[in-house]
Amino acid sequence: MKKSDIVKILKEKYTNIDSKEIKKVVDAIFDKMIEGLASGEKIEIRKLGTFKVLKRKKPLKGKKRVSYSKTVHFKPGKILKRAFKNMELK
Repeated sequence: MKKSDIVKILKEKYTNIDSKEIKKVVDAIFDKMIEGLASGEKIEIRKLGTFKVLKRKKPLKGKKRVSYSKTVHFKPGKILKRAFKNMELK
């Protein structure tokens, strides 16, 4: 699913709202999520899961020093885990 699919689904549900306005709202949500993660905040979306920034060690080859990088980690919530449990693999 892409962002445009989310906009389309919302447009079908909320027919009285213009597609451009729905796209603005979806963009604003994702922008705020990015801002929050960039500032080190944890984002918890009930029924879906939690996004948080983790620091990862990257050992430098042939040297005793260690470099660090940041990555976004997603931990699925209980309802999402249950949905995967019942899903057939293709």
